[in-house]
Amino acid sequence: MSVTLPPGREVGALVVAKAPVPGRSKTRLARAVGADAAAALQQAMLLDTLDCCRAEVSGTGVLVEDPADVAAVRALVPAGTSISVQRGRGLADALRSGAAAALAERGPVALVASDLPGLPPGALAAAFERLRAGIDVVIGPGFDGGYWLIALGAAHTAPFRDIPWSTRDVLETTLARCREASLAVALAEPWRDLDTLEDLEALAREAETLPGKRTAGLLSMYAGSPMSFASNPRPTDSEEVPAR
Repeated sequence: MSVTLPPGREVGALVVAKAPVPGRSKTRLARAVGADAAAALQQAMLLDTLDCCRAEVSGTGVLVEDPADVAAVRALVPAGTSISVQRGRGLADALRSGAAAALAERGPVALVASDLPGLPPGALAAAFERLRAGIDVVIGPGFDGGYWLIALGAAHTAPFRDIPWSTRDVLETTLARCREASLAVALAEPWRDLDTLEDLEALAREAETLPGKRTAGLLSMYAGSPMSFASNPRPTDSEEVPAR
């Protein structure tokens, strides 16, 4: 299902990403499964998340942290995908400025994490419908106290103000900031990102049901041991992975 709005109010999605580079990718997970396996998972999740977003929102781009990541990400994503670089210092500035730029260019925007096994089907369509109905902010809760999605219909700054990033209090603090600013908030479906060995094990048990086929294919190799996963070769785009 795709989303359309009246002329002048097109929607957009930005996948917030880093280049999948061994040694820089998923460093917590890499301590358990190795740098190559962690980078392979990050690449699979980025491409799966991008595919899921593009299936619902034609105006989907990528927002990267570092200008040095642009070339590596451009080599992976479909031709014509817009890639922009975060502005400001820190995650709050990056999300706030990325959302503001997209809102000014197109209209309502969804910022989506890239470390996901694809998206729940229809998640973006549902988020934009809520914005259309008058909700100010739609947030997708994560299993770790953060969020995997934030969608806005206007350039609100409150959701990004004084947030304790990379803690279990991100979601609750964001909701508090929205309440303080009298913003109407709706919650999307909870979803799991992949940062730790615990996340990997949980998603591996659900591999056959995951929407991201690349990620599912990698997770299906996990046999209950970090070493067994680390020993598998890193797949390339030309190698087939099981379809789900």
